[in-house]
Amino acid sequence: MLRWIVWWAAVFLLCPPATAMAAGIDLHWLWDDRCAECHGHSGDFARRLDRVDGELRVRHPVGDMREFLRHHYPVGREVEALYQMLKAQAATPPRFRTECARCHGPAAALARKRLVVRGGEVVSAVDGTAVAALLQRHFGIAAGDVAFFSAQLERVAREVHRE
Repeated sequence: MLRWIVWWAAVFLLCPPATAMAAGIDLHWLWDDRCAECHGHSGDFARRLDRVDGELRVRHPVGDMREFLRHHYPVGREVEALYQMLKAQAATPPRFRTECARCHGPAAALARKRLVVRGGEVVSAVDGTAVAALLQRHFGIAAGDVAFFSAQLERVAREVHRE
């Protein structure tokens, strides 16, 4: 509890207003910092949610995932951004974890270290190569899997490098 009091005090005293701050927050860091202790990995949590008419539902009296988030720790635009991240994860099989994490670690960590968003495009932080082109040259990825992993890494990179 003391950790949350100190965190919120820092937010209110040292940071700009939450709506201005929310635009640049790394959503995976935010989940790990505020949600993972109770709810585990965001992808695992998202895949356990119910989907009704394309929307996420929680098995909680509130039901609506956005409302659930509003009553937890996120503020302002973080609610919609986290909701969209969870919605994307719910629809994405955990292939990165099972096929890539052994060498690369979590997708969010890889995106933080190796990818950037430049001119609206997700590229290598090292040489500016587009993600799909990197994956086409990557040993062990079948040509038919490039689109799947490219889309996932581009999404995760946009979630950690928010503008």
